Amino acid sequence: MSAVLRIHPEEIRKQIQRLREWRAEWSERLRSAQRTAILLVETVHAAPGRGFQTANAVQKRYLGLVEDQAELLARTLEQALDRLESAFEEAAQLLREPLMPAAAGALPTAAVAASFEEAYAFIRRWEGGYVHDPDDRGGATNMGITQATYDDYRRRHGLSPQEVARITEEEAQAIYREFWEHSGAGQLPRPLGLVHMDTAVHMGPGRARQFLSEVQQRNLETPEAAAEAYLDLRLNRYLELARDPSQRKFLAGWLNRLQDLSGHAVNPDFQRAFRAKILGRLAEDPDFAPTREFLIRLWSALGGQNP
Repeated sequence: MSAVLRIHPEEIRKQIQRLREWRAEWSERLRSAQRTAILLVETVHAAPGRGFQTANAVQKRYLGLVEDQAELLARTLEQALDRLESAFEEAAQLLREPLMPAAAGALPTAAVAASFEEAYAFIRRWEGGYVHDPDDRGGATNMGITQATYDDYRRRHGLSPQEVARITEEEAQAIYREFWEHSGAGQLPRPLGLVHMDTAVHMGPGRARQFLSEVQQRNLETPEAAAEAYLDLRLNRYLELARDPSQRKFLAGWLNRLQDLSGHAVNPDFQRAFRAKILGRLAEDPDFAPTREFLIRLWSALGGQNP
């Protein structure tokens, strides 16, 4: 596929990494040039008189502005690269076969299969309107749909591009149904199919595929056990992401959604046990103490209800 489409994912990732390295080197060279220039004007600033002193002050302010602009550009570039990687993963996933893993092992079976309507109702409860947080590596979303996903959907349907802020409910539902079909969630037993679909939406199809493959290799006996193993993988990933201070502010929301999914997909008793597991994991890291205290208060106020 890469040869036909001239897409080489690993080479693109290498180029992205190279750009990051160049950004750091360029920024350091600019700071070095600034230090040299300031040292030069300070060395001779007393000789020419007041006119040169005024020019010197202007030059210092100009160099400071250049450094500020360079840092702003560097941060913007880094955010753009993060979003490019995320968008590339989404685009690459659309070219893959449906996400039924080929790993060794087996998934448990059940008489009741997951349904798109149930999964969509849960997802829409959590995916609200337009959101564009600069720290969110996924970029702008509306109803949980990223700009890259929306652009691809409109292109495939012969429609001109437009901002994801203008997506309609009908378009969002159609996109989620494509997620459902490509993820293979409808072929999985309930509750595993619901967990898998929500993961594909919230963490990306590639991550969902990885988690489902790992669960499959464990040869668990019941759909509930498989769903718990899957939820544990999501919990681990959220905690890993939140070790980055810029992402920590999202942790409470991620975990609140995860515990809600545990109750929706399985049952209230399972949800209470999973809440306790989440709080136990948060207690292991002092950096997560504020998140833990917030969730304790929230879940105590909610009682047995979902948010």
